[in-house]
Amino acid sequence: MPDHDLRQVPLFQQLPPAALADLRDSIGRRQLAAGEILFHQGEPGVECFVILDGRLEVLTFVNGDELSLDIYRPGQIIGEMALLDRSPRSATVRALEASDLLVLGEEAFKTLLASNPELAISLLRSGTVRIRNTNQRMIADLERKNAELLAAYEQLKAAQAELIRLNRLEEELAVARRIQESFLPRQIPQPPGWRIAAYSRGAQAVGGDFYDCIELPGGQVGLVVADACGKGVIAALFVALTRSLLRAASLAPAIVQGSAVGNAEQVLTGALWLVNDYLCREHGESSMFITLFYGVLDPATGQLAYVNAGHNPPLVVNPAATTLQELPEATLPLGILPAQRYEVASQTIGPGERLVAFSDGITEAMDQAGQPFGDARLHAALHTLARLDAHGLVSALISEVDAYAAGAPQADDMTLLIIERTA
Repeated sequence: MPDHDLRQVPLFQQLPPAALADLRDSIGRRQLAAGEILFHQGEPGVECFVILDGRLEVLTFVNGDELSLDIYRPGQIIGEMALLDRSPRSATVRALEASDLLVLGEEAFKTLLASNPELAISLLRSGTVRIRNTNQRMIADLERKNAELLAAYEQLKAAQAELIRLNRLEEELAVARRIQESFLPRQIPQPPGWRIAAYSRGAQAVGGDFYDCIELPGGQVGLVVADACGKGVIAALFVALTRSLLRAASLAPAIVQGSAVGNAEQVLTGALWLVNDYLCREHGESSMFITLFYGVLDPATGQLAYVNAGHNPPLVVNPAATTLQELPEATLPLGILPAQRYEVASQTIGPGERLVAFSDGITEAMDQAGQPFGDARLHAALHTLARLDAHGLVSALISEVDAYAAGAPQADDMTLLIIERTA
């Protein structure tokens, strides 16, 4: 590049002729198209650049998001920090528009600084200001993005500390999710002449729904679908407590009732009384409660004794799904009223019939417009899918709900339990 052209660049205007002559043969030229990368963050830095024309944007990435740090214009030098401290590039630089650059290697950069001490001081001062401003912008951006996190996160001032905290929280939620999944039955009993299938999915990392299939003495099967008020960790803890108490009380009717043998009605009333009494007495101040359908099935006769404590009414569906009978709720949810009495109802499930129990996350699943799936769509799907067995029907119904939601975020957990008596 001729000396008279270098004199047009402000950075070189104060250089002595001899220094300018030394630089001339060691300076290169580079053109960038709009959007082209000059260098990436983390690359080794062996040269710096003087902008003759165009604009360059300095970028970094925080939590996978692109963050703009600065914009450089004609006359400015860029990339010199890597030459000063011999470290990798601290940011990525991209052309905002077609740009023309001078390229200075390390020796040319040293010659430039040695010949112009004022330039060295200016670079040091501007670099310090850039670092300070960049740090302030990054901290402000992190505070804005973390505004919806817990109060502890609002105190974080550095990206590394935030990532450590977030990763720790994710690990704890993953452990909680695995523990909660372990509460679901590992194997669902399949009495001769019956098919039982179930599904449960939380709207958040941990959920407030659960189902259970309890193998009771005498060949009976306890069937439970429950939904705790609230969401997240608190609801999950309440579910864990309720499920453990209910299963323990159901499997020990002699302890609960003080009798040698517990029939279906004794199992239901005794277990529900014990759980409700404990929740009201020990956790009444938490204002937590749980809706629950609990049925005890005698596979030999098809007789189902049940209590619906404020839960969505399960459906008894005939073989062709032409009729659907609701089993209505009869009592308050557990955890509201101490000394609650539980009236046991009964229903016979005939050959080919199905009992469909579910949580409100099924019927209240929202589409992109915020409209719920609803009872009518559930009934129509049961009719359309009547040819499927219990296992296929569970999968198909969940697919129907997911297709209706079409990716819309869901606010409630979904649980489905289907009991089919083979024809």
